[in-house]
Parts: sequence; C-alpha cells; structure tokens
Amino acid sequence: MTTTTSTESPALAGGNKSSVAILIVVSWAIFFGVLNASAIGVVLPTIAGDLGIEIGQVSWIMTGFLLVYGVAIPFYGRLADLYGARRLFILGLGLFALGSLLSAVAPNFETLLASRILQAAGGAAAPGLGMAIASRAFGPESRGMVIGIIGAVIGVGSAIGPLLGGLLASTWGWESIFVVSAISAIAIPAGLKVLPRNEERVEGRLDILGGLLLALIVVGVLIAPSQASQNGWASGPAIGGVVLAVVSLGLFVIQQRRATSPFIPAEFRRNARFIALVAMSFLLMAANAGLLIGLPILLAIFNGTSVLTIGLVMLPGAALSAVSGVTAGRLIDRFGAPTLIKFGGVVMLIGIVGLSAEAGGNLWLMSAYAGFVGAGLGFVNTPLATTVTRIVPTKLLSSALGVNSMLFFVGGSVGAAVLLGFSTAAGTTALNPLFTGKAVGFSDGFLVLAIPVLLIILLSSRASEAGTAGLKEESARQISHKWTADCSVPWSPEIGEPAASAVASNGN
Repeated sequence: MTTTTSTESPALAGGNKSSVAILIVVSWAIFFGVLNASAIGVVLPTIAGDLGIEIGQVSWIMTGFLLVYGVAIPFYGRLADLYGARRLFILGLGLFALGSLLSAVAPNFETLLASRILQAAGGAAAPGLGMAIASRAFGPESRGMVIGIIGAVIGVGSAIGPLLGGLLASTWGWESIFVVSAISAIAIPAGLKVLPRNEERVEGRLDILGGLLLALIVVGVLIAPSQASQNGWASGPAIGGVVLAVVSLGLFVIQQRRATSPFIPAEFRRNARFIALVAMSFLLMAANAGLLIGLPILLAIFNGTSVLTIGLVMLPGAALSAVSGVTAGRLIDRFGAPTLIKFGGVVMLIGIVGLSAEAGGNLWLMSAYAGFVGAGLGFVNTPLATTVTRIVPTKLLSSALGVNSMLFFVGGSVGAAVLLGFSTAAGTTALNPLFTGKAVGFSDGFLVLAIPVLLIILLSSRASEAGTAGLKEESARQISHKWTADCSVPWSPEIGEPAASAVASNGN
C-alpha cells in the first residue's frame, strides 16, 4: 500500500509569482531540449561529412539518443515520486548541459555518440518531471492552461529548430548547435531558487528489476519497427526486437504483480481511464510523426527543398500547434476534454488526408495541410495531458506523466518507422483516390497514419473525468476520482472497493 510522507504539498490553489517562476524555469528547460532534437536532425549529413563516417553510422547519433531518452523518462518519473522531483530535475539539466558542451568539442564519432547519450540521460528529465512540477504549482482548475503553455513552448521549439539548426551549421558549424543547447544551464541556478523543496512523496523503494524490464520493452519496441522499415519484418534485427519486447513484457507483468512496490504504481493499471488516456497519447504521437519526421524527408527527396525551405513549410504546423494548445487549455473546463479531442481529431484528419493527397506536390498546399495537423494536435494533446494530471493522486503525478511521456515518445518512433516503411515499399498506385502528387509511398504512409487518429476519436469519451469543470479545490479532485466500476480492468481482478477507498483516502 502506498502511503504519503508528512511533508507540505507545494501545490497552490492558483497561480502566483512563485508558481509563474516555476513555469518559466520548466518551460526554459523543455524548450532547449525540443530545440536541440529538432535542430540536430537536419545537420546529420553535415556531421557525417565532417567526421568522415557513413550516413548509416551517423544515424546512431539520433538512434542512441532516442533509445536512452525513451528508457530514462519512466525512471525519472518513478524516482521523483519516491525521492522528489526537484533534485532530479536539476540533475537532468546539469547532465543535458554537460552533454551538450562535450558534444560541441567531440573530436570523433565515438566521443560524440557518448556525449549524446549523456545529453539524452539528462534531457529525459525535462518533459515528465517538468510538467509534473508545473502542474503541482497551480491548482487543478489552472492545469489546462499550464499544459497548454508547455505545449506551446514545445511547438515553438519544434518550429524554429530546423531553421536555427541550418543557420547555425552554415554559419559557425554544426558544433554551434550544441553550444546553444548548453544555454539551458541558466535554468539550474534559477531552479535551485524557485523550485519547491517540500514535495509530496510516496513511501517505498525502487523496483530495479521492473525498471530494467520496462527498459527492455522500450528498446524492443523502438528497434523492431526501425529495423523493419529498413530491412523488412522478416529480418533478424526486426524479429529480435519483437521477441525482446514480447518476452520482456511478459516478465514485466509478472514482476508488476509480485513486487511490493511495483515500478509502475498499481493504481495506474487498475484505472481503465488512465490506460485509455496514455494509449491515446501513444496513438497521437504515432500519427503526428508523419509531420515531424516524414514531411521533411518527403520535401528533401521529392521537392528538392533546402533546409530553410523545409523549416518554412513546417512552420505553420508548429505555430498553430502552439496556439491551439493554449486555446485548448482555456476551453477545457467549458467544453470538456472529449469534445476538444474529437474536434482536434477531425482537424488532424483533414490535414493528414490532405498531405496524403498532395504528397510531393505543391509546397503551399502541403504547408497548409501541415497547419491543420498542427492545429488539431494542440486540441488533442492538451486535454489528454490535463486529464491525466486530474485523475491521479498528486503524490503519483511524476510517475503518471512519466508513463504518458514515454508512450508519447515511443508512439512517435513507431509511427515514423511505419511511415518510412510505406515510403520505401509502395507500388505505383496510391491508396488515396485523391492523390495528385509525386510520392506514392509517402501518400500511402500518411493515409495509414490516419488510423490512429480515428482510434483517438473513438476513445475520446474515456477522457471524461467526473467533476472536472469548475474544480477549485485539490480535495474535490481526489474525492471525485475514487476507483469505481468503470475504472477497473479485467486483468486486475484483485481490486476491491476497500482497496479503492484506501487509495483515495491516502491521496487526501
């Protein structure tokens, strides 16, 4: 049974100067992480040329980063619940800045790869922990706006990353991108000053075996589709990734049931609504990966556009994602999460089907359709993340957002692999009867990625949470989310109402 230590909760009923300062520090850290990730992708060919290595080898600068990043996110979340988010967040900032500086002066590929892994180990602290820290600093009724602002920061970072990366690389060399990333260290002294010291924590210990098994699941899930997109699903690496993920998943489920303090808190797997929400996060990023990863490759191969032009084509999508995220944060209590998610899903579908129809064609139209995808993304992502923060006990917020961020991230990797797989395996006739462009494979890939959006729309009713509108007190949130019949799931038969009541009482 999870219990709470007797520490003062830092959560505030609403925003004040202190909570705004916390949001600024968190946003600063997240911004530079997103900026770095989106800027590095466009200069990989330049790095390969400077270091004298093959494109396949230099891709590990991204692959290694992604693997470590995906594995580290849930570890940060669980450790924060047990030991507090403040120190881990500051540690992550320090590791990210150090990794950035070491990457900037790396003399060879091996050193650069090791530095990028260090950078990933630190950068993984920002999304889940940052969102949890910021959410705790505001009352439940303000969390939609907080999530929306952070989403806007991510959108801005994604928008200017390719542009800035190309500009810096052409002016001062690719090393300058890492120097700029190290500026994130400014948040360390600011964080030490403003981040709350008294944090609500849970008692227990870290389930190391469970964490390692979860890490192996993530590695398998990331490797399998990536290798399949290059060599086919019958290839050894792809099959190995699937086997690793499936076997690790089976062992992880066993470990979750037998551990006294499971790596993923039992409260999560007992709540069908939480499971539906994080599943939708996975599906959302799988669909959006077509825009983030597939569109730049499409533009470079079939349209022959420069890095600068690619950034400009993608700018409307990133900008509208930022605007719609903040707007959704303002509207969530008025219209409810399911309504906003349905609306955003329909807008995303228009953009994705449009990209499928125009793949490799007119740049203006592709930019407009990318704008639809970005606008819809904000209206889906903000309600999803906000609802997660409202339906879990505050003391487990870091773990909850860590799991959500992990699945969001892994979904993007899977979606990108699916799209790239279609881009290389397509025939001469597109699946989309509206297709008028040049790139049949990318057209099919975009159209297939409409399926996750359709599933999100179908699942959107699960984003409803009782008592959300007008919440003014944290206690009201806790009382309205006792485990009820619709929260149970078949593979957690051990749940009973007494246990549910105990969990709810511990959350107060």
